[in-house]
Amino acid sequence: MKKLPKFSERLTELMFEDNNITTDKLGEKLGLRGSSIRIWRSGRSNPSLAMIILLADYFNCTIDYLLGRVDDNIIYTPQALLPFHMSLTAILKEKNLSWYKVVHDTNISKTSMQAWRQGSVPLLPILIELADYLDISIDYLIGRER
Repeated sequence: MKKLPKFSERLTELMFEDNNITTDKLGEKLGLRGSSIRIWRSGRSNPSLAMIILLADYFNCTIDYLLGRVDDNIIYTPQALLPFHMSLTAILKEKNLSWYKVVHDTNISKTSMQAWRQGSVPLLPILIELADYLDISIDYLIGRER
């Protein structure tokens, strides 16, 4: 598991700024256990993309801000999500890249790419690698920003 140290720090910061909300209270608001949030804050585990989206929506921030990829916390209204493979296909077309080129140029496997075409969603470290490779935000990559 690749650690996301900036995420832990940013989550703690956002919770502090939200009237110092507790992990249990945040968990209650999001339909999660407070223990899950404590584990994420400690860096012992990474949340899924679905949980990252929940947190970003709750704190009204971009995923890139929440993960510590950018330092500006802009007011953000996310778009309705598209299936990941549809969003990625559109971005690859926009950038004139093929699925093969992405596999060739990155550490992302052909198997992963095929799984995405069948509806699975990448893990956060892979999303970060892909966003870096494409030089775009994660929000844009998953279709929350258009």
